[in-house]
Formats: sequence, structure tokens, C-alpha cells
Amino acid sequence: MNSSVKHTEILAIVSAKWRRWLGWALAAALLAYAGVCLSFYLRQDGIVFTPSRALVATPRKYGLAFEDLWLTAADGTRVHAWYVAGTPEGREVLLLHGNGGNISHYLRTMLALHRQGHGVLAVDYRGYGRSEGRPSEEGAYQDAAAAFDHLVLTRRVPADHIVVYGRSLGGAVATWLAAHRAPGALVLESTFTRLTDVGQARYPWLPVTLLSRNRFDSLAQIRRVRCPILISHGRNDTVVPARFGRALAAAAGPRARFISLPGDHSDAFLRGGADYLEDLRRFISSAGA
Repeated sequence: MNSSVKHTEILAIVSAKWRRWLGWALAAALLAYAGVCLSFYLRQDGIVFTPSRALVATPRKYGLAFEDLWLTAADGTRVHAWYVAGTPEGREVLLLHGNGGNISHYLRTMLALHRQGHGVLAVDYRGYGRSEGRPSEEGAYQDAAAAFDHLVLTRRVPADHIVVYGRSLGGAVATWLAAHRAPGALVLESTFTRLTDVGQARYPWLPVTLLSRNRFDSLAQIRRVRCPILISHGRNDTVVPARFGRALAAAAGPRARFISLPGDHSDAFLRGGADYLEDLRRFISSAGA
């Protein structure tokens, strides 16, 4: 056997080994990627919902008299809520908070709305604060519906005098509620089109749409909303980029007004200042007028 034949055989052996190693490496990479996908699928509830059980304060911190309430959702889950009464000229605002904390982290919002004369009902979704159960998308919808129905059926508030007000994830819950009830107005702050859109932007290397159990599809729901809509978003929001808020307003059409605020995801409401509070006052006060 001449040297050229031996050289060819050696190259063939090396090439076969490299193909095997490449195949093994590819298989290992695919297995690792599948593991990451599986981990995301199994852990997504812990990513979407980050509740706190401890109430850091009550409305008394700001000198507000309040009622401590227990509401029952359609599936029997008992959820905790606070109600702060407003003036006869005000509206009733149903406040739906974001994915983290609980109602005690939204006291400044309750205070601002109360100072405008509005009554405020703030509810904790199941698994948050003192509410029973575990968080879920369907559960959050049921809990919000129970709060809305409490205002209508127990407090005898006309539906068109109720303003549904949601921030961040609460904006998705509020949009669903407005599509399934008939409030007088809808206020959305720092919210998104669909939760999967936010997830895909944050994890572009994952097939988020295929893996997600939690949809919170406000883009589909907002087309069913018939009341006026006010959407605001912080220009520097890195958690839910402002383009999602703008897209949601565009989908709502002429019923919606979009306001660009200074600040990021957590402080746009505060940094909007007196101008934004006046926009809120005028918008909310017009509900049912």
C-alpha cells in the first residue's frame, strides 16, 4: 500500500471521528436546549406571578378609612379586598395590580384616586396577600369579575359608573374584564399586547408562544371593549417596552387615547405628576356621564 492510500485512509478515519463528535455535540446541544425549554414551561407560573403574602401597610397609613372585605369568586375561592369610599360625585374605581406584591403596594394609587373623590376597590388575586388559592390566569379573571360584581350587585353601583383600572399584568386582567362586563371606562398603565409578546422580547432564543400556558391576550380582548380607554406608558420602560402599549392603543382604535409618560415601569404613574393626575381626573369623572 502506497503512502497516498494510507494518507487517504487516515483522513477517512479522522473525518468519521469528527462526524461522530459533531453528531454527539449537536445531540448534547439539542438536549440542553430541550432542557431549558422544559424548565421554562414548568417554571413559568413562578416567572409570571410573584406574589407577596405580607401586607406592608393598610390604607390607614394615609389616613384613609376603609372596609376589609372578603369576596367569593365563581369557583368558590375567597379573595381579599379593601374598599375606600369616595364622594357622591365621584366614580367607583376597581384597581387591579400587577404581577408582584399585593394591594398594600398600591396605596399611593388608592390615595391619589380618593383625593379626586372616587371610591376605590382594590382586590388581591388568589395567592396574593391574604387571598386563598394559587395564582393563575383564569383565576385572576374570576377574582376581578367577583370584585366588579360586588360593586354592581352588593353596592348597587351602575356598571357605567365603574372604572376598571389595571397596571402592568393588571392591565391584561382589566382588559379582559372590560371585554366581559360593561364598565364606564378602562384605564391601563404600563401594560402589554400579549404576555407572549413580552416573553418573546425577553427570551428571544426560546419558542415562548409554543411554551406558554399563560396568554393574557389583551390584543384580542381589547377589540371587544366598548367603553373609552386611557392607556399610559413610561418612555423608559424596560420591563414592558412602550411599543406594546402603543400597539394596544392602536388595536383599540378611536376609543383609546395614549399618553407617553416619563419614567420606567414602576414609577411612570408618579413621574407623570400633576398633568397626568389631571388627565386621570377628567377621564374617570366622565365615565357614565
